[in-house]
Amino acid sequence: MKTLRAIGHLNTATFSALQMMLFTLIPFISEKTQLSMTSIVASFSVGSFLFLWSSPFWSSRSDSWGRMKVLCLGMAGLTVSTALLVLLLMVPELSDQSSLILWASRILYGLTAAGIVPVAQALQIDLNPKKSPMKAMLSNSMSLNIGRALGPLYLLIGGGQNMLPVLQGAVVWSMVLFLANVTLIGKSLQQTQKAETVSLASWFGTFSKMRAVFSLALLFTIFIGILNFSLAAILKKSFALTGADSSVLMAQVLLVSAILAVLTQGLGKVFFKNPWQGSFILGSLGLLGGSLLLGEMSSQGELWGAIAMLSLGIALIPPSYLSLMASGHKDTNLGRRTGLVGAANTLGYSLGGAFAAITFQINRFEVEHLLVAFVVVIGFNIAILYRGRGDQNEVLYAQV
Repeated sequence: MKTLRAIGHLNTATFSALQMMLFTLIPFISEKTQLSMTSIVASFSVGSFLFLWSSPFWSSRSDSWGRMKVLCLGMAGLTVSTALLVLLLMVPELSDQSSLILWASRILYGLTAAGIVPVAQALQIDLNPKKSPMKAMLSNSMSLNIGRALGPLYLLIGGGQNMLPVLQGAVVWSMVLFLANVTLIGKSLQQTQKAETVSLASWFGTFSKMRAVFSLALLFTIFIGILNFSLAAILKKSFALTGADSSVLMAQVLLVSAILAVLTQGLGKVFFKNPWQGSFILGSLGLLGGSLLLGEMSSQGELWGAIAMLSLGIALIPPSYLSLMASGHKDTNLGRRTGLVGAANTLGYSLGGAFAAITFQINRFEVEHLLVAFVVVIGFNIAILYRGRGDQNEVLYAQV
């Protein structure tokens, strides 16, 4: 049990670390392969957008195939897709095929790696049937944030002129983790749910039971998408920085935010057995305070205050709505439900980027005002969840 729990966390952390590393390395890949930034960003975007379909698909398959089999497939896809990027950087003679290899890498990533995080979430809940889903989701979110911190740290420590060996090392680690996944297939919890014919009606039935959670996940990730796509511009404007300086400050902000989120979630495991104990409210107040302060800040002290408040919301709200998702109809289609939340996350990030781009384009109001508006809508969604919590007769939050 402990080994399976640890391997689930390692899969989650490795996925997020590699994701952060690759996004950071986009300019390096462009420089070494002579591919345009436009082509690289487009391929990365398409790969990520494929999660909208593949995340629910693989998560649903894990209900009948078993969690570890799908984690093996996801880690294999992550390893091979990253290895293709390493091949591009190692063999410049492939320049004629470089665009094809790049797109093959990102499409393979989008079709296979999408199952890693939601299936790891389902695995953690499987392994803790008598405990509050809140604690399992806080632990899994901690793994995501640890990966988000370790990815940039790994690059900073081993990077500089050694970016290729750093990426090679990441591929070797993901391959080792894939082999570890394979050895645990026989030891994973047996799935009792039989494979069923996938139909739109069955998906809609699952969706209808968790539409409020899906809505909150969508709104939250739209907020995060807006924040991620606009924060560097906000920093540049607020402190009159150059583009390079704003990028450096942005990297520092992401690192500090990830660390603060991990610390917050560690405390959350102690104080919150379920989201009704205040994690939703505290998280929403953190998002609101941080967004308001971003719009008014004039010093770096105020910036770090805003980041601390935003990190509070980022740390607490996702585990809260994931615990609600996991609690209703606890033993039925858990993988499918985690996949639907993963699809909401993918769609939310995409819409968030679009909202940020449109806001910058029309230039009628500040993007910070848009962030505040979405926090208010998130607050209304949470109020609806509070109002309907008495109807959730199957929620077993009292168990610890």
